[in-house]
Amino acid sequence: MEAGRGVEHRGRMTPLPALAVALAALGEAADPAVAATADEAPACSTSAGCARTFGYGHVCADGRCSPYLDGRDLLEMIRLKKSRGVVEPFVLYPSIIPSIGYTPQNGVVFGVTTLAGIYLGDPRTTTISSLGLVALYTSKSQVILMARENALLADNAWQLQGDYRLLLTNQPTYGLGSSSSAEGTETSVGGLGGTTTVSGAQPMDFDLIRLHQTVLRRVAGAFYAGASYRLDRYYGIADGKLDLAASPPAVTSHYAYSAQFGFSPKAYGASGVAAELLYDSRDSTISAYRGWYLSGSFRAFPTWLGSSKDATAVHGEVRTYLGLSEEVPRNVLAFWLMGAAVTSGHLPYLALPSIGWDYGNRSGRGYVQGRFRGDAEVYGEVEWRFRLTSDGFLGGTVFANASTFSRPAVSVPGFSQGSEALFSTVRPAGGVGLRFMMNREARNAVTLDFAGGQDSFAVYFGAGEVF
Repeated sequence: MEAGRGVEHRGRMTPLPALAVALAALGEAADPAVAATADEAPACSTSAGCARTFGYGHVCADGRCSPYLDGRDLLEMIRLKKSRGVVEPFVLYPSIIPSIGYTPQNGVVFGVTTLAGIYLGDPRTTTISSLGLVALYTSKSQVILMARENALLADNAWQLQGDYRLLLTNQPTYGLGSSSSAEGTETSVGGLGGTTTVSGAQPMDFDLIRLHQTVLRRVAGAFYAGASYRLDRYYGIADGKLDLAASPPAVTSHYAYSAQFGFSPKAYGASGVAAELLYDSRDSTISAYRGWYLSGSFRAFPTWLGSSKDATAVHGEVRTYLGLSEEVPRNVLAFWLMGAAVTSGHLPYLALPSIGWDYGNRSGRGYVQGRFRGDAEVYGEVEWRFRLTSDGFLGGTVFANASTFSRPAVSVPGFSQGSEALFSTVRPAGGVGLRFMMNREARNAVTLDFAGGQDSFAVYFGAGEVF
């Protein structure tokens, strides 16, 4: 199997820092974006030597160490760009994907998904940034507008992470905790009759305005510290199965939770600030071959800042990447662990941790968005990524994940449900996927995943690796 081609970097010439050289001897560069140009790189005979010197992801191509680059991509094949293979600063490497398909939560979908990469500094010292835009309309009269950015400024001195959404949407909720059932059942409430909506799918209409922005300053090496502002405003909420006038009353889990903790069932919000810590040594924000991503966040949502109720919460993530082949760096094992919890007070129902509502909407492949929700979450995933064709156009994945959620006890007229602890029920899922390289300079591929969970199956179409 061939090693793949090298990629040329164009920009100002800077030598490798002495610290990077010292750490490279141990097999890992200090800065994931540090790479040698063809003039700086020594002659080589094996990709293993290049990986030891410059970090995993560098291969021996044409007798010199160079960052790995796939041989061709979809944009070149359909003649929307000329063959390049050159990485330059401040050049946009876009991928635009028409979205026409079907999902159980959205129905028939029409729109466009874009993901663009750009180096906001010298590619040798700056990790690639990413910008994603989504505009969709569905047969269920849903309007979905989203923008995400993960920007690293020159020399990785600053990192900006943003998540902006306007959703005019509807989707079912299934109650709180990971033991919630997808099927409706009747449950006796105090011996006074059945309540049909304690479990099973509970359709909801709601609109959402989300404004999340994080600003981080590099402190030392790959360590960052900063702050964020987070606003989630839910309005126009309508519970499809809520009927308080029925005998017995039909009470949804959303209404019961809101009544228990003093939220309006029609509209509410969470507005807060957070202290953020981050260690990010990945070599790409779009498709990492190596490095670590460790984040921790303490979030406060006071009423004086616009939250419906006072609350605090924590969130943490760990991602890492294990290279399996110096010759083909796309052969990677990727690991993802995520946890979140409300630590004091109460967040609104729809603002609680939930499957598929993370930064990239990517957690829980195998379940529909919002299938599990609770006041605390632990989520883990492992994925094997590999190249299928020697030119790198086609790749594949095999993945598995598991999630668990807790819930508080809720007891209101017409609804009673006990608490559930983390790990009392664990929900596994897994699947396989294909990757069609869209823009090789940005390592940006079209993703097509087929995944199943317990009593669930879903197809996912998007751009860029899941994590």
